[in-house]
Amino acid sequence: GGEMYRWEMYEHPAERIKGIIFYGMVRSFDNRYYRKGSAIDRLERREPFHVDEVKFVANATKKPLKVPITGPYTMMEWSFNDYYESREDLAMEFARIINEELKDIASVWGQVSGGRKLEIQIDEPATTTHPDEMDIVVDSINRSVQGIDGEISMHVCYSRDYRLLYDRIPDLKIDGYNLEYSNRDTLERGLTDDKRVGFQDLKYFAQINDSLQKKKFIGIGVTDVHIDYVEPVDLIEDRINYALKIIGDPELVKINPDCGLRTRSREIGEQKLRNMVIARNNVLKQL
Repeated sequence: GGEMYRWEMYEHPAERIKGIIFYGMVRSFDNRYYRKGSAIDRLERREPFHVDEVKFVANATKKPLKVPITGPYTMMEWSFNDYYESREDLAMEFARIINEELKDIASVWGQVSGGRKLEIQIDEPATTTHPDEMDIVVDSINRSVQGIDGEISMHVCYSRDYRLLYDRIPDLKIDGYNLEYSNRDTLERGLTDDKRVGFQDLKYFAQINDSLQKKKFIGIGVTDVHIDYVEPVDLIEDRINYALKIIGDPELVKINPDCGLRTRSREIGEQKLRNMVIARNNVLKQL
């Protein structure tokens, strides 16, 4: 299903929540706009966000399922608050609702999956917007995934500083991270630090991760979703190999685009993903 069923990552869930009204369009970045809602009453789900997608995908493929869902902190940050006493209260209410949604998704998937793996990705582009609110980020995400079985990851893009997130790795009850790296990287080939400037934060991740008894995986964004330039296979291979050089264990590295491809044409999106898969397979053969 992917983003075909979702008009916008905030609006899609927000319009299915009782207690939210929409005042109008707000600019997000460049010439992109979204309808910003306001919490004016206690929040409750009107209807499921993604259950129908899960049912469709279960019948369309025999592969495991990964469900991205907009996280509680981002839902709070991208909303006006005209009801709750604090930003934390609003974030935790979104967390409660997301937890209800994830439990419904897990229940439906359990009925139709035939034992296939379920992956949940909490999308939190607003994570590092306010560095002094990282406690709210951690608490709301942990509440969102409470009691959920399956592989749980967190996706962040547009981050000011991933180190704010990495410092809280021991506190987040998730299995790994899928992060944007290529948007801040060069298009030059090579495995040196000056060629792979966008991936320098990985060194700090590896330092924190090495101190954990249970290691987290890292999904590295190897294609920039904000440009039409289709990264050649050899450039993507360099990005993957550079990440492997830092992380060490290939089992802890996953390959993904920086973010969703909704802003690109189908043709460009397909070419980017095709090259990504070819590069990933080429690197695997060399391991």
